[in-house]
Amino acid sequence: MSRLSDLVSAALTKERMSARQLSVRARDAGHTLNHDTAARYARGDHGTPDEATLVALHEVLHIPLKELRKAADLPSESTAPYTPPAEASRLTRRQRRAVDEIIRAMLEPEGRAGSRAPEPVDELDARRTATRGGRAARRGKPEPPVD
Repeated sequence: MSRLSDLVSAALTKERMSARQLSVRARDAGHTLNHDTAARYARGDHGTPDEATLVALHEVLHIPLKELRKAADLPSESTAPYTPPAEASRLTRRQRRAVDEIIRAMLEPEGRAGSRAPEPVDELDARRTATRGGRAARRGKPEPPVD
């Protein structure tokens, strides 16, 4: 079992609560935590938790968020969500998506960054990466024919 599972399991025992009850209480509190996911965290059969799962566990089991993050081997220095500076309101939708993707990339575990193909930021990028006749579509002068 993982340290996170030990923590969750101990809290469930202390609260005399099943994984299904944890799930119901989480949903009642406005979270999306199904009973299978809750059971996986209780028995140690889980991956890296997302922030929403940690917050649900925190609120229902009354475990400090800092402890949950530490047990999951995640940074635990700050428990407040990141708020961009006021100037961020000037960013376009495309720029905001790029910043969001940079944040996600920085949070990926080592060795997983770049393991998936980048997703187009918008329709224009999707059109730019489309292929025609086996070649990537581009702007500008066409390539000379290959002899």
